[in-house]
Amino acid sequence: MTTRVVAAVQRWLLGLMVACYVLAGVVPGPGEWLRGLTLRLPAGGAVTLPTALLAVMLVNAGLGVRITDLGAALRHPLRPALGVVVNALLPAVLLPAVALCLRSWPDPQEAEALLVGLMLVLAMPIAGGAATWGQNAGGNVPLAVAMVMGSTLLSPFTVPLGLRLAGFLVGPGGTGGLDDTARLDRLAGAGVGMFALASVVLPSLVGIALRTWLGERRIAPVLPAVKAVNLVNILLLCYINAAGALGQAVAHPDPDLFALALGVAGAVCCLSFLLGRWMSAWTRCESPDAISLTFATGMNNSSAAAVLASVWFSHRPEVLLPVLSYSLLQKITAGAVGGLPDTTAAHPADPRAAPRRTGAKKPL
Repeated sequence: MTTRVVAAVQRWLLGLMVACYVLAGVVPGPGEWLRGLTLRLPAGGAVTLPTALLAVMLVNAGLGVRITDLGAALRHPLRPALGVVVNALLPAVLLPAVALCLRSWPDPQEAEALLVGLMLVLAMPIAGGAATWGQNAGGNVPLAVAMVMGSTLLSPFTVPLGLRLAGFLVGPGGTGGLDDTARLDRLAGAGVGMFALASVVLPSLVGIALRTWLGERRIAPVLPAVKAVNLVNILLLCYINAAGALGQAVAHPDPDLFALALGVAGAVCCLSFLLGRWMSAWTRCESPDAISLTFATGMNNSSAAAVLASVWFSHRPEVLLPVLSYSLLQKITAGAVGGLPDTTAAHPADPRAAPRRTGAKKPL
């Protein structure tokens, strides 16, 4: 029963995400209340509900990683290293061009909000969904998993570096897209590294450790429940993160800004995928490796970016617009590249799952 429900939700995931966005715009109150909930930790300190949901989602993602997959990919370390490096350098490669294009926009504050939102999402590690979408397109799943985990483990270093480098390139000393990078400098200096360690790296490692401890035989029966929890988390985070930004957009409509956020996020998303394709062609990757590299370059952890934006830029909800747009558009682009996810397949790292390789599915 759980498997059938999960398959149905996966089949309609994009539509359900759009429905969550619409609900957040029309009825933002519960989402804003949920976003403000704080969970007190027994050892002291507190975490917000979105941060806790993100951690649970990444624990579940870690449960899908097999150590044997990582070992197989790391026998040839240059290829996963290439994917991690290319993804980490995306802010420095793409944002200066976006800043130049936005210089003619009449409202510099709106242009600045778009740049900051894109900067946050591009600085995040590779999304775990890159392995799932890549598998569906016939990619090398162990390679994709290795790139996801490598990017995740290095995120406490690469995310601050990406923000600093991008801030320098598009700040007053660069293209001038940002008039003031003080908040970004503070975020890169103290906040985002700890955020990546506590909210991204540690939950992922907990999931991997749990799978290793339980073993393949005991983990297999719980994977449908893990998928179900992840889907609930994805949709709930969509609603909570969108409540502030889209509630404001509906209350004070600005169609030009909304269209610009969609257009810029869509262009950057497509360029990210195309950059992955170009890199795979330049390095003469075999087809499965090329597909995995393309998806790893094109997909970033937008959920983590949305949580970070809602915490550090709650005073500027329009920063969330490009993050939310990118979150939806990268899934649409991935679907156009690799087709809809195979909802009847096992977990990407499940030993029963095998990549589908057909003549109709080609990399970008």
